[in-house]
Amino acid sequence: MNNNLIKNVRDKNPIVLSIANTITSQHVADAINFIGGSPMMPNDPEEITEITKVANAVCLNLGSTNPDMQLCSLLAAKQANSDHNPVVFDPVAVGATKVRYDRSMELLQQVKVDIIRGNTSEIAALTGVTWESHGIDAVDGNDSDRIKIAQAAAKQFNCRIMISGPTDIITDGQKVFEVKNDEPMLKTNVGMGDVLDGILAVFASQKCSLEDLTYASAILPVVAELAAKETGNQAATFMNKTFDILGTLDDKTLQDNIKTVKVK
Repeated sequence: MNNNLIKNVRDKNPIVLSIANTITSQHVADAINFIGGSPMMPNDPEEITEITKVANAVCLNLGSTNPDMQLCSLLAAKQANSDHNPVVFDPVAVGATKVRYDRSMELLQQVKVDIIRGNTSEIAALTGVTWESHGIDAVDGNDSDRIKIAQAAAKQFNCRIMISGPTDIITDGQKVFEVKNDEPMLKTNVGMGDVLDGILAVFASQKCSLEDLTYASAILPVVAELAAKETGNQAATFMNKTFDILGTLDDKTLQDNIKTVKVK
């Protein structure tokens, strides 16, 4: 792993263009900024291609899908592909409606996505596997089945996959890593998966290895664990403390607290 992962990102201050869930866009922008990136949050199809040209990575979220956001996502991703910049995609609730599934597949068929992040049911839906969910949240099964789904998706879409859950799974279709850090309080705040998308996009902008992506994936649960030790079950206080720690997190603190396993 790059022992200066966070320092290098903060030194370079990469620009991340995020087409975010409208419910969580402020949190996503803050997270990108706190970890060392510079967020842009455009939503106008008429400017999206031009403004994407200055970005170092693109982060797309299906949460508040509508025709304009879909067009923005397609145009931004196509420009990122043209500029050889990474695209991170979160297919929020892709299995919940035909519209969400169709828009996700339209995007994945027309552009190259570098990272897809979702819960187990979302990644399973992309690959045609039935998996139980409750609203937009997945019902977690055993890790062996989740790994198989992640690997299948990575091979199908020729990208890296992160499945979030009590144990996070990161794979390129061959190598598999798990992040064992988990803080239940993350579930009390809406959109923390979207926040993770933004963090991943910051590090993806540096063309990071799968190992480095695994460490980047652990940033949010690590800071959440540290925050929960200070705030207990106070949901709003926990959220603020999580962002406070994110803004001051250094590589040593991450390395001292991370729990990762190479599975394959």
